[in-house]
Amino acid sequence: MSTHSIEETRTTSNPTILAGLWFAPAILAAALAVTEATQIMIPPPALAAVASVPLFAANHQPSALEGGIVLSLVIDAADPDTLYAGSLWGGVFKSGDGGASWSQTGLAHTGIFSLVIDPTDRATLYAGGNGVFKSTDAGRSWTAIDGDLTELNATVALVIDPTNPATLYAGTSYGSVFKTGDGGSSWTAVDSGLPGDYIYSLAIDPTRPTTLYAGTYEGVYMTTNGGRRWTAMSAGLAESSINVLVIDPANSSTLYAGTPGGIFKTTNGGRRWTTVAGLGDLNVNALAIDPVDPATIYAGGDGVVFKSTDGGASWSALSSGLGAAFVNVLAIDSSNPAKIHVGTYGGVFKTVDGGASWTAAGSGLTAPPTRSRTVA
Repeated sequence: MSTHSIEETRTTSNPTILAGLWFAPAILAAALAVTEATQIMIPPPALAAVASVPLFAANHQPSALEGGIVLSLVIDAADPDTLYAGSLWGGVFKSGDGGASWSQTGLAHTGIFSLVIDPTDRATLYAGGNGVFKSTDAGRSWTAIDGDLTELNATVALVIDPTNPATLYAGTSYGSVFKTGDGGSSWTAVDSGLPGDYIYSLAIDPTRPTTLYAGTYEGVYMTTNGGRRWTAMSAGLAESSINVLVIDPANSSTLYAGTPGGIFKTTNGGRRWTTVAGLGDLNVNALAIDPVDPATIYAGGDGVVFKSTDGGASWSALSSGLGAAFVNVLAIDSSNPAKIHVGTYGGVFKTVDGGASWTAAGSGLTAPPTRSRTVA
């Protein structure tokens, strides 16, 4: 078991060591002040939410609110009242009452950018951030399982094979994808053909789980052999930076890509992408597809959620009660798709009417202030 420490210090002459700083250097250089020793790795899409807030500024003391900067969110399909949220500073939080209240799990004081639940064992979870962590007791305790990952402090994307949950893939900020076939005991790099730039998102084909898509800073890449070889699939993409990818659960040849300049769609497995009209240049950092009606899609970005009921042909804004917080992640209750949770810079919000109205659901999403954070 390894130990990871996240330390705040005072200044730096080289802010580019913070993963993703190159995404908006003029803004972030003014907002973020870290040192060469800093291990925080923040996905560039999420930086749009925090760039205006001096989270890493000199002499900064973390506040309780920072546990509520939610970057990842998953719902337990077997018990939709159970949710897990990964936060920028506070680690993993858990709710057992549909988001009405939250408590910190055994993984605290670290940034968590991705979460997955074992579909065959709901007590087993994986968290990616400054390392990869595993819990086999529904979050009460966690073990670091990143011994073979050479880039352990930058695990941005995690996906799990729905037919063989011991197989997972981890995408990193250094452009690598790692694979485990034994639940995280060992990892192997599977990145041949990838461009070597930030892996923002991974999506796994639910019907052919050896087929995966990677959203990178240089477009979309696809593998059909479990990562042994990746091929560029970016024809028609006007934006090269891919924040998020989702696959239509009813037709795995249809995918949507969220980018800093809107959404793109493919209906032939990535061979050709077309622009989805109606969203302008919205920075889309979150996408979710209704599991019952895949023509219904939700997109989140700069303080708003948009909804389409016709496969992306038209969109309506749904922001009543949502506030102005940047939307980082969307999670749909598979048993009741009108119930959706979103993770934002301002915590978690919930709708029970398909987005017509939102209410705050972030009570307890706090992180105690500390200058040094160590997670075992």
